[in-house]
Amino acid sequence: MPDGWNVYLKSGSDGFIEKKVALQLLPNEPVMKLNYDQEKKLWQKLQSARDSERYDAISAKEHGVNYFQLLTAAGNGDLKAMARFFSLARFMDTSAAEEYYPERWVLVHVVGDERFARFLSTQPAKVRENIGVTLSSPGDTEPISKPKAYLKQYFPKTYRILFGKGQ
Repeated sequence: MPDGWNVYLKSGSDGFIEKKVALQLLPNEPVMKLNYDQEKKLWQKLQSARDSERYDAISAKEHGVNYFQLLTAAGNGDLKAMARFFSLARFMDTSAAEEYYPERWVLVHVVGDERFARFLSTQPAKVRENIGVTLSSPGDTEPISKPKAYLKQYFPKTYRILFGKGQ
């Protein structure tokens, strides 16, 4: 793997810059809110695809779920679809989990703070705890290395439900 940085633009585009390129970091520049609008369009496109090569979609299909149709409905704010999507965790083996858990992070962005907090408020404590673990794990929240601080800034209602006021 080349040495460098993943780059995420406000527009939602991303890319990679190799270290050999001279970059200068801006001092005290705040972390911007990520934009995953293009993911919602991708889910809409993939929901009608005959087959997906993604392990998370294959695993869901084995349990009678059209993964991208479910994600599209969840992304549109359907609370039942969100609950079903988060319930799929128990079916995700190692390969599927590598795609599924980061998709949870994306879904939070697509849905937005207000709707996601509303969804969380309808869920049992154990489900909220499980979601909180995922959304505070830097491995599942790339490129954000301090996800709790990020959530507190950009998803304050969600943050309060998951982690309380003082954390």
